[in-house]
Amino acid sequence: MTFPAFYQPEQPESNPAGPDHPEKAPYVRMMEAARNAQPDWRRLSFPERAAYVRRLRKLLIRDKEEWIGLLGEEGAKTPMDALFTDLVTAAQGLKHYEKKAARMLRPRRYRRLGFLSERARVLQEPVGTVLLVAPWNFPLQLALVPAAAALMAGCTVLLKPSERLPRLNAKLRELLAETGFPAGVVQLAEGAREAVEGLIDAGPDKVLFTGGTEAGRSVYRRAAGRLIPCELELGGKDAMIVCGDAHVKRAAQAAVWGAFLHAGQACLSVERVLVHESVFAEFTEEAVRLTNSLRYGDRGWRDVGPLATRDGWEKAMAQLDEAVRLGAVVQTKGWEEGVDSPLFPPTVLTGVTPGMKIMQEETFAPVLPVMTFREEREAVRLANAVPYGLSASVFTKDRKRALRLARELETGSCSINNVIVPVSDVRLPFGGMKGSGFGRIRGREGLLAFCRTKTITRERGLAKSAVNWFPYRETAFPYMKAWLSRWYG
Repeated sequence: MTFPAFYQPEQPESNPAGPDHPEKAPYVRMMEAARNAQPDWRRLSFPERAAYVRRLRKLLIRDKEEWIGLLGEEGAKTPMDALFTDLVTAAQGLKHYEKKAARMLRPRRYRRLGFLSERARVLQEPVGTVLLVAPWNFPLQLALVPAAAALMAGCTVLLKPSERLPRLNAKLRELLAETGFPAGVVQLAEGAREAVEGLIDAGPDKVLFTGGTEAGRSVYRRAAGRLIPCELELGGKDAMIVCGDAHVKRAAQAAVWGAFLHAGQACLSVERVLVHESVFAEFTEEAVRLTNSLRYGDRGWRDVGPLATRDGWEKAMAQLDEAVRLGAVVQTKGWEEGVDSPLFPPTVLTGVTPGMKIMQEETFAPVLPVMTFREEREAVRLANAVPYGLSASVFTKDRKRALRLARELETGSCSINNVIVPVSDVRLPFGGMKGSGFGRIRGREGLLAFCRTKTITRERGLAKSAVNWFPYRETAFPYMKAWLSRWYG
């Protein structure tokens, strides 16, 4: 066969550490087990799949005290953060898909298609085997909620949790084993970057990665070489806009909680506050007062705990040092006698400028930079002038202004007079744009992420031919033109 000159067959890439490499063998075996298990898992009815998810949920809640302890010891979470941000949200997500998946994946039917007599049905079928890469900061909800969605869609799951939490991962393995999933349906793979690479090279049908933007780019590049579709939920630099007519005390309370929840170690943290100049002094005074009243430390009952990683502490300190060197002012207490890792006092900064790293790069620490704006357009420009686009919030009493600002912000979600709502409500799709990734988790969209859409048309097939088949009939041509004018003209 002779191809045109412009056709160049693709050459396979040389990959010495490919699927046949000895180091990749365990991941290949896991993938084979998942693929072998998927047809039988897919054949189960929705109620049968839901029974496993229900048991998983009940076992999770049964051991809540142990989970809270592990999340505190290994993840540096306060007891309330462990309960609220991981256990409650994970349980809600499991129950949501357990109860709603069958209805959300119900086939859509269409009767007549134009002048044809066909009927059609649109189905959602499982993509197959899914690789879920979960982060360390919310290890239960960001592992179990997407896993429940994938399982209810009929997929088998390879779960790669963070290697930074070995004891919690061991407990997670016990939980999955006690749930009693059939062999190969849910497998937990431990390891760091090499595990992610080995699992991608083993060829899953879909990858969901939650983590940092640079790591997400690496995952995307590796998956792209095998044309594996990805959902990437990456970092953020979320802005809060406080308008002149806002309920200032509520806005300050929301900013302090949104910035310091889990010591600021959340992709959805409030990382920048843009306050109208008319209420800047009032807002800052209240935010500083609230921050100084927080119970902070690494033991006992507290509002804000320490940072979980040394590298996160060092990056945040470098950002803070640069900001202060360029003119920013620390307005809160806690730094008087010097601080070392893992402690990082909740900090309110004023005097910041848009070009500072602390206003451009993600900060995984309890830092709240505050600056003023004069006009609405300026606030939108400043909010959008970062590489990220995960979420944002707007505080105003004017409903029309709030909706207008929310639409103009380049983010995947926006909360009005509240913060961190989109990821807290499992019914809502959540995800970002720009450097914050693409795709959606949670809600119906998060379920469809693990499905392939298939269209099936049906004709009774009684006639030997159709009006638009060969041979074209000249006598039918004027009737088809008349039909076109009648239906669409």
